[in-house]
Amino acid sequence: MTPQAPATRDDLIRRRDAVAAEHGPWVGHNIHLGQGVYTIGDRVVGAENTAKHLLDLVGAIARKPLDRLRILDLGCSEGLYAIEFGLHGAEVVGVEGRAAPLARARFAQEALGLDRVRFEQGDAREATADRFGRFDVILNCGLLYHLDAPDVLRVFENMAGMCDDLAIVETHYAQTVTERFEYKGEEYFGISRREHEDGADPTTREKREWASLDNAYSFWMSKPSLVNALARSGFAAVTECLYPAILSYGDRETFIARMGEPRALRAVPLPGIFEDRFLPAIDSRRPLSSWVGQDHVDNPATTPQYFDTTSRDLDVMRRRLDTVDRRFDAVDDRLAAVEGGVRALDGRVAAIERRLDEAVPELARLSHETARVAAYSESLQGSVNDWLKGIWTALNASTVELGRAREEIERIRAQQRRPWFLRRPR
Repeated sequence: MTPQAPATRDDLIRRRDAVAAEHGPWVGHNIHLGQGVYTIGDRVVGAENTAKHLLDLVGAIARKPLDRLRILDLGCSEGLYAIEFGLHGAEVVGVEGRAAPLARARFAQEALGLDRVRFEQGDAREATADRFGRFDVILNCGLLYHLDAPDVLRVFENMAGMCDDLAIVETHYAQTVTERFEYKGEEYFGISRREHEDGADPTTREKREWASLDNAYSFWMSKPSLVNALARSGFAAVTECLYPAILSYGDRETFIARMGEPRALRAVPLPGIFEDRFLPAIDSRRPLSSWVGQDHVDNPATTPQYFDTTSRDLDVMRRRLDTVDRRFDAVDDRLAAVEGGVRALDGRVAAIERRLDEAVPELARLSHETARVAAYSESLQGSVNDWLKGIWTALNASTVELGRAREEIERIRAQQRRPWFLRRPR
């Protein structure tokens, strides 16, 4: 397929910048979009090394040519690996859980005109044949170490259920072991790593593109456990890729898991040959007590039977202790505040006592003055009563005199109304 370039270089840059403005800039996959335009810049960022590693590896060992392969890229992020195989003619499905890197991947696919490449939003933990079909090659690169137990095992089982040829698992693994978990009756060892804080909200987790989708912890399996998990999931062979080489982190390698069927041994057809096809659960067949370390044996709380105590349990205990410490600090602060309040209250009580001491003489003076006023009031009340009685007596006498005067006036008026000859001389 010949990629279709955009009309102009400026138009390509404008569209790229518009996607970056809406969904954030490219952070790890530097893809050449044509006409000298890159998603990040014309320099090596790092993921290109993995892309070359995967391209050479799949091209060398796949049972079909690249342009006849159907490839699934789990947790494809910004789509570099899927696009690389698409540019070689493969049909590729990329699955990504976050919207922002998915939008950037779809833009690159559209800009390059890759009709046989498509990107789907979905949880890689739930990718199954029922949804996406079957594939010749499944890529699980940079994803596994972001998954928690038992999701790691379920993803392997889903991969085996979709795979017709080979699966490439490029991942970190645990070099030291602190935890054990069981899945379908089998033991797996590894160590937990923090992905998100317990209180991180969905928006915060969505923005952390180089962390898990939602689980607070991831579980890194030891190399033997990882190999056993792939074998028990249904892959017939699991190998490590030493070449083509890849930039190594010391605890990160590429594992090749291949489908197939076990075959009966014909040269020596005896029973019981190589029945134990799995690696030891840990890197040594020594007793667990000697493998864990003498300090664990001497401590009754961490002897081998308590080996199930996980680092995340210890993390929880540390957080609880931190919470208790904060609560004690809060209690100390409150006690200090109470002590300050008590001291302030003591000062107010002392001030009240001083004011009471000052008020006692004044109260005595007020009491004496009150008594004097009461006596004066009583005396004044007596004088007022006598005055009122006098006024009342005078009023009564005046009323009697007025009555007499009125009678005299009426008598005189009556006398004057008679004829003169009937008037009695006075």
